[in-house]
Amino acid sequence: MEPNHIPFEELPITNRFMFALVFSHKHIAKPFLEALLGIKIFDLQEPEPEKSTESSPFNKGVRYDVFVKEQGPKGETVRTFDIEMQIEDTHELPKRARYYQALCDSEALNKGESYRNLKEQYIIFICPDDIFRQGRPVYKFKNLEIGRSEHELGDQCWKNFYIFSKYRDVAEKSIKEYLEYFATNKATSAGTLAVERQRQWYLSDNETRKRYMTWQQEIDEAVYNERERANAAEKRADEAEARADEAKSRADKYEKILKEHGLL
Repeated sequence: MEPNHIPFEELPITNRFMFALVFSHKHIAKPFLEALLGIKIFDLQEPEPEKSTESSPFNKGVRYDVFVKEQGPKGETVRTFDIEMQIEDTHELPKRARYYQALCDSEALNKGESYRNLKEQYIIFICPDDIFRQGRPVYKFKNLEIGRSEHELGDQCWKNFYIFSKYRDVAEKSIKEYLEYFATNKATSAGTLAVERQRQWYLSDNETRKRYMTWQQEIDEAVYNERERANAAEKRADEAEARADEAKSRADKYEKILKEHGLL
């Protein structure tokens, strides 16, 4: 185990593995989504933790932390939610949100189905740091006409970012309680107490421990493979630069010979 690995017994809710497990329960996800978005949800299908999707073998796939659909009285899909815990600022979250939206939409319609059947969609990122550097704890985005912000595109897609390190600046109590819990690990409300109880259950479960070790191994292998690819690319770049330098040296030498013989 590498030094930067978190011991299983100490996994906070902000660990992506633990977050996905805990929020894959609809009795956890439903009040959480209602609090963050200020909406009422009729019912949720069982959330899918670490749902993987790939549009084709040649395109980049993704693994959502938690993907969940709201269903109506007749079992119909009403809205979809993708909830992501993102601890590191990778400087590409807005574009990742764009890609996640596209993949969610690509799975939402069957071949030949009307675009009118696309449902409301929320892409939600929970982050420790203010990636937009505007000093706010919550950022909510939707598509508006440039120059006429009152005119919405009406595509029914929202991308929200919640900065839990700035929970003290949140006015809405229901949102603040969850963000404070993410920041401090202290549960102070019915909703966060339910989250903490579920987390403690997983921490006491041997099967979850085994799953975590497998998950951590997969992460390590992915990091190692990415580093190997980066090193190989750097080596190829160095070799190409060396060949270019060698070619330039030969060209300089040839130019010198031509000048010495009055041919240039």
